[in-house]
Amino acid sequence: MTTPEIRELLREEFGDVGWEARNILATMEGVDDIYFDRMSQIRMPCWHKGRVALVGDSAAAVSLLAGEGTGLALVEAYILAGEIARAGSDYKRAFEGYEQRLRPFLKNKQETSAGSASTFVPSTELGVWTRNQATKLLGIPGVASFFIGRSLRDDLDLPDYDDQRV
Repeated sequence: MTTPEIRELLREEFGDVGWEARNILATMEGVDDIYFDRMSQIRMPCWHKGRVALVGDSAAAVSLLAGEGTGLALVEAYILAGEIARAGSDYKRAFEGYEQRLRPFLKNKQETSAGSASTFVPSTELGVWTRNQATKLLGIPGVASFFIGRSLRDDLDLPDYDDQRV
């Protein structure tokens, strides 16, 4: 899309939403370039090819909104390093072990994220109000655990690679 097309789309979508939208749209008119992209989730069929393996968001981005990218990338790097140490010079076996160990866990996180995306970006005023009230309630000790429970916890047993020689 060209910058004029983006401006027109944003005016159409947000011109009548109130609050700060009018000021934001007016400011948009005075800039030369607008970064505009969709929020999406890519699911890679394989995280390795040849001697290259992907970790972090390049392998299995959970969500732009989840705030888990860095933590998951560290877990993935830990497991990849452990599998490489365990497999010795057989990088193919290491990459397969890494992916086999993590894919079910990360696939579940991706599916959970995709299923709850509309919660973060509701399409009605009532939806926005409901989301905001629910978010406030989640700050009360125990409420998040009671209502959301297991989806907030990561049940992943990290292997102990201490016995491996690098």
